Amino acid sequence: MDSIDVFLKVKKEDIYLICPYFEAFEGMAAIRTPEPAEGPYATLKLMVSPDFKDDFDKLLASLKGRLDFEQISG
Repeated sequence: MDSIDVFLKVKKEDIYLICPYFEAFEGMAAIRTPEPAEGPYATLKLMVSPDFKDDFDKLLASLKGRLDFEQISG
């Protein structure tokens, strides 16, 4: 398996906070915004390295306490 896809529904105004948060950990995840929808929310696709899955889950839980987002799959 090359990567684990995780999709998050986030407020567009929070994207600038979320992306650098994960990109700071080199090799953990690549982030894409597939077909940005109109409205206040966007879907982020995070392609997580299987080697970092446990660390990713911990960071995601930590981030959940600071920002409002919904994990919609992955």
